[in-house]
Amino acid sequence: MTGPGGPGAMASPHVPWWPLLRLREAPAPRARLLVFPHSGAGPNTLFPLVEPLPGHVEVLGLSLPGRERRFGEPPGCRLDQVLDSVADEVLGRDPLPTVVFGHSLGALLATRAARLLGPHCRAAVVSGQVPGRTPRRAHAATTDQDAVRLLRDGGGTPEWVLHDPDMLAHVTRVLRADLELGREAAAGFADVRLDVPLHVLGGTADPLVPHEPLDGWAGHTTGACQVHRFDGDHFFLLAAEHRPTVVDVLRRALAED
Repeated sequence: MTGPGGPGAMASPHVPWWPLLRLREAPAPRARLLVFPHSGAGPNTLFPLVEPLPGHVEVLGLSLPGRERRFGEPPGCRLDQVLDSVADEVLGRDPLPTVVFGHSLGALLATRAARLLGPHCRAAVVSGQVPGRTPRRAHAATTDQDAVRLLRDGGGTPEWVLHDPDMLAHVTRVLRADLELGREAAAGFADVRLDVPLHVLGGTADPLVPHEPLDGWAGHTTGACQVHRFDGDHFFLLAAEHRPTVVDVLRRALAED
């Protein structure tokens, strides 16, 4: 969540921030989905939720330094770099009705990006994140030990990673870099307002994000706000029993007028 790469770390100009996320490119896309993954992860983590979507949907996933195809880059970037990547790589493509979808850290980034997209954004889907000024447990983590505790408590990290010192050290650096980005994205977040339909997802047994404040997301949009609660922890959306419902929420968001 924040780390040694630091705020000044610059991405390689040769590796896109927004690669295509599906196995097959939409031949004649009629809609676009932007996927913002959670702290410490790359967009392929959420691939099971986007692969079932209709073939006319172009899916792009945010790839931050230090993971997946950018594994060799030092982790760490600033919020303005993320938003610049949206302006350069997304708005630089043919215009399409666009939905943003983010989990945890990704929900904060997706909401910021929705404002930047302006009339191109048709809806937003945010998951595993509290609204407004609600305290965020993850943002209180300031040491490697805190970051490892978040990994263990949040779930979703393979056991072999937790027991491999080299990989755990790398994941911890990436996680701490993302935590710093999350703190920046959360600053002033109480004043962020959208004017599109907002779909909010949360787990009722999430140890990192309480589900009770989720209704407060309604204050972040002038449009309709629907809150969906699921039995499960921080990664409820990837549980086999919940995936079809989450995919259906994404389908409905993509169909918004």
